[in-house]
Amino acid sequence: MPRRALSHPRFGRGFGLLRRVTSSRRKHIALVRDLYRQMDMVEDGCLCCGNRDFSLLAECDRYGFDLQKQICESCGLVQTYPALSQSFLDVFYRDHYRRLYTKSDLVNYDHILAEQNERGERFHRFLLQELDAAQIAESHVVEIGCSAGGILAYFRDHAKSVQGCDLDEAAVRFGAAQFGIDLTAEAFPDSLPEGPKIFILSHVLEHVAKPKELLAQIRAHMGPGDHLFIEVPGLNMVAEGEYSHNLRAYFHIAHVADYSAATLTAMLAQAGLAPLRCTEGVTGIFVRHEGPVPSIVRDPQDSVENVRRIERTFGSK
Repeated sequence: MPRRALSHPRFGRGFGLLRRVTSSRRKHIALVRDLYRQMDMVEDGCLCCGNRDFSLLAECDRYGFDLQKQICESCGLVQTYPALSQSFLDVFYRDHYRRLYTKSDLVNYDHILAEQNERGERFHRFLLQELDAAQIAESHVVEIGCSAGGILAYFRDHAKSVQGCDLDEAAVRFGAAQFGIDLTAEAFPDSLPEGPKIFILSHVLEHVAKPKELLAQIRAHMGPGDHLFIEVPGLNMVAEGEYSHNLRAYFHIAHVADYSAATLTAMLAQAGLAPLRCTEGVTGIFVRHEGPVPSIVRDPQDSVENVRRIERTFGSK
């Protein structure tokens, strides 16, 4: 076993075991752990560059799952490796995700919609920094992974049309009834409107087992005047106070990859998409790029030492 870069015991297997057996969620943690131990883990190389040379960061996550968080030594992307399989993720999100994270099978749609409305307003402000209001007003907004459609409900008054899709059938039914907008229970829309489009991926890409495939699918439906808006939880924002500076809380089973602005931009470049703007948040606007796929150049900040720097902020603020 390689030496762990994050040497504090709370990132080790022993702490993970303690967390699993003492947590109020321990019964469900055991069910999820049994599930991924029954399925083969995936060792196909880095999600972004395909490299197989990693440095070990952590051996457990916030719930104590004995999964390895590693950083790719080629491109700097932090990810769970060996990776969880798509078969596991399908069952996990269908049967376990909500109960594990909220301790309930019941959905508080009032809370979800309030959060989504705030995001919709914030995303609109972000888009206005690169696009003018008339350009947005003439665009069709398409959200992949829309949940109950609260973001789209906000954009309905600012865009030509809105539509979304999500695999959560209950959320889609609720949102369609609540807002009367075009929501479908599928991974990707089976039809798209003609004309300029703004695709939205809000806190989706970090959950996707094969992100380049999803990005390539979106790019295939983008024309020269179309845009892709993405937001994921930014790794470097933990040092700024997100997750209470706690990397172990930031590392959790549902996040397949943990992005910085540079690693997200590199991932999208491999799918033929170029940034208009991308913050360390990580929030960005991307357009279709027609040239050859660029070589990945690792940002020096995407390093083991940077992850250690983030960890040192824990308890210091």
